[in-house]
Amino acid sequence: MNNCPFRFPVRFPARFKIEKVFWALSSLKLAVLVILALAACLAAATILESVYDTPTAQYWVYRSFGFHLLLFTLGVNILCVAISRYPWKKKHIPFLLAHFGILILLWGSWMTDRSGVDGSLRISEGETASVVELDQAYLVISDQQKVHSILIPWIPPMVAFQPILLKDFGIPIDLKIDRFLSHGESEVSFVSQGIPQGTSPTSHAQTLVPKVPAIRFKVVGGPMAISQEFWLWDGSPEWRSIQAGPAHFSLSGSDSPIQKSKSASPSLVFRAQKDGSLAFVAQSSDGKQVKGGFKTGQIQNQLIHPLIHPGWKGNITITVLEWITDAIPRSSYQSSRVQYGTQAPPSAIHVMPAGSEGVWLGLGDRAVLNLGSQEVEVGYFPKRIVLPFSLRLERFTVEHDPGTLSPASYASEVTVLGNAPLGAQIGTQKISMNEPLAVGGFTVYQASYEDADPRPVTSIFSVNRDPGRIWKYLGSLLIVLGSIFLFIAKARKKL
Repeated sequence: MNNCPFRFPVRFPARFKIEKVFWALSSLKLAVLVILALAACLAAATILESVYDTPTAQYWVYRSFGFHLLLFTLGVNILCVAISRYPWKKKHIPFLLAHFGILILLWGSWMTDRSGVDGSLRISEGETASVVELDQAYLVISDQQKVHSILIPWIPPMVAFQPILLKDFGIPIDLKIDRFLSHGESEVSFVSQGIPQGTSPTSHAQTLVPKVPAIRFKVVGGPMAISQEFWLWDGSPEWRSIQAGPAHFSLSGSDSPIQKSKSASPSLVFRAQKDGSLAFVAQSSDGKQVKGGFKTGQIQNQLIHPLIHPGWKGNITITVLEWITDAIPRSSYQSSRVQYGTQAPPSAIHVMPAGSEGVWLGLGDRAVLNLGSQEVEVGYFPKRIVLPFSLRLERFTVEHDPGTLSPASYASEVTVLGNAPLGAQIGTQKISMNEPLAVGGFTVYQASYEDADPRPVTSIFSVNRDPGRIWKYLGSLLIVLGSIFLFIAKARKKL
């Protein structure tokens, strides 16, 4: 580089070292080191993505500070090398095309990273939607006057979470996010309304009804020596009964009489009494009944749990673990059994006010925190954007491989609606696995679907906007042209 014709117009004192820094930034050694480091990063990202999933590779590599620093260093190196050839001559054209092509390609990539859109849009047949969910999640804090949004960065399961203290949001008590689950599975339990929780039920809970009973019991025995625990709650139809193998369990309030089951399967009916006690009727598969009950004191004794012998085959016993006469649901989360891949559930956080038990929030959940003199609503939501148009899913079609249920291809017929005051219809389009829809600067891809029996089907689209695409195309074109011209120039010299 020292014999390069480029010279600074001003000679700086030696103490500034500017010329030495410039030649170091334009050196071939730096370029080789940066390219080798980028190659190692890309190899590591490929391995992470194949072993774990794309978000994990993005966290460790693509969105890391070190990877961005390498790209920036590469850009500076390319720019300094191009400047070092000044004054440029005709023979420098292939060289300059290739180098400026790399710079334009890096610029386009930066634009995509900063302002690009890559999210999902879910639409069921017959419905219209325009809200795209991105892969960023926010904690929203809302009091009576203001709404605050706090970005909660996603971290992989193997990374230790550092608690986030939330202060100065105009609320009387500081909040803290003390737990974060990269992929959380919801668990619903029940507590007494008389126990101060400081929170209202989350989105998993149903409307509160005074004195609604709940019971937690364990079933032990059977041919496989099973041991399973279940909850029943009289506040919602889906919680009033459960089918566990051949046996059916149900719970009814004090106003509902216990009726003999007409089914040939074994059944057990719990019933709340007006004095807070519990009655039950167990019926075997041959129609024999066992009746009984427990007083409130017997059930509330946590050291000795009431035991029921229903008279079923397999020497099955039922143990009453908890009996709550005024139960309300409470959601909590635990780490999912599936931690990687597209089947892993979304993240969950635990928000804890000072001096309170706190509340779990899964993605899409909300709750109301009772902070003494003030109630504050909190929610954990994905970042959303509204498209400048709407899509209406007219019909979803899927074709299967012959003789199997494996989908061979699937497509969605959608109607594109503009944002005119009367919803001006733009037209009906087909989106398939290999035929995306380009409209309004966005590209809509057919990503997957959720089947229903029989219908409607929910179609899941991937929505992408890449403002740097044209620059990346231009940069790639310049690199190719520069390489071609350089090859032609060398061929002419040999001739």
